[in-house]
Amino acid sequence: MNTGLYTDPIFLQHDTGDHPENAGRLDAISSTLRGNGMLGRLQVKQSQVASAEDIERIHTRDHVRRVEEAALSGMRYLGTPDCVLSHETYLVAQHAAGAVVQAASEVAQGRLDNAFVACRPPGHHAEANRALGFCYFNNVAIAAAFLTDALGYQRVLIFDFDVHHGNGTQHAFDARRDVFYCSVHQHPRTCYPGTGYAEERGAGDGLGFTLNAPVLPYATDADYLALFDGTLLPAFMEYKPDFILLSAGFDAHRDDPLALVNLTQVGFDHMARGMKRLSLDCCQGRLVSVLEGGYNYARLSECVTSHLEILQADPA
Repeated sequence: MNTGLYTDPIFLQHDTGDHPENAGRLDAISSTLRGNGMLGRLQVKQSQVASAEDIERIHTRDHVRRVEEAALSGMRYLGTPDCVLSHETYLVAQHAAGAVVQAASEVAQGRLDNAFVACRPPGHHAEANRALGFCYFNNVAIAAAFLTDALGYQRVLIFDFDVHHGNGTQHAFDARRDVFYCSVHQHPRTCYPGTGYAEERGAGDGLGFTLNAPVLPYATDADYLALFDGTLLPAFMEYKPDFILLSAGFDAHRDDPLALVNLTQVGFDHMARGMKRLSLDCCQGRLVSVLEGGYNYARLSECVTSHLEILQADPA
């Protein structure tokens, strides 16, 4: 399949020092993909900045201005020590959001079958008016709003398998039914950010279009596969998405330092294969996967490589 890989050297310029979310994550991925020959099988593309219109479909203008002013003024973090700043953070965050919008646009136009966006900073914790959890602009939410509001898609599915609940993404679409947000994550009683209880199902017109599937600490591949096959995938099939976005966090891996879930590459691959099959069955393969967490460089690189192999493989 014609799979795009969106990446850009500018993503390394968001300098967070020895913070867990640092440039070494993408360096490791790039080095691995060069070494194993995977790059030659992909359409490698660089990013452009997202437009103000695209970002402001999700974020308030005041928030965008705060991110810009804080970065350019030399502040070391924005609101919380989790959100470390450097002079280039605002520009890099614009490029990250822009890369996801570009990927969605290219797949929607049929120029790519699917795509993976290896960007940073991540996005799914960013709220409309607040940076949180290493995130400044909500990349996946911005892409979903672009698909619905600019391109007219009516059933966009976001599946978030980062070990941390995507509070910002959920809240962006709580009251909407044209975006179905689903997250599988470590239980909020035991893990940041403390949201994502099963009882959170949306509101108003969006009631029932949020699906949270918290798992207990030390959940295994078997736990994830049973949940994915028995509950999540049937719900996705009933929704019949016309476009799929993945918040692809690999920090549920058993070797990751920031959580307590014992997933392996087997579990990640199973979910990726299921989502690709769903995309082929429901929406002509239209799928864009976006990097979120993953803080063990070796495991992250292995999982991303396998994820890309699954996206790129021709249907059986």
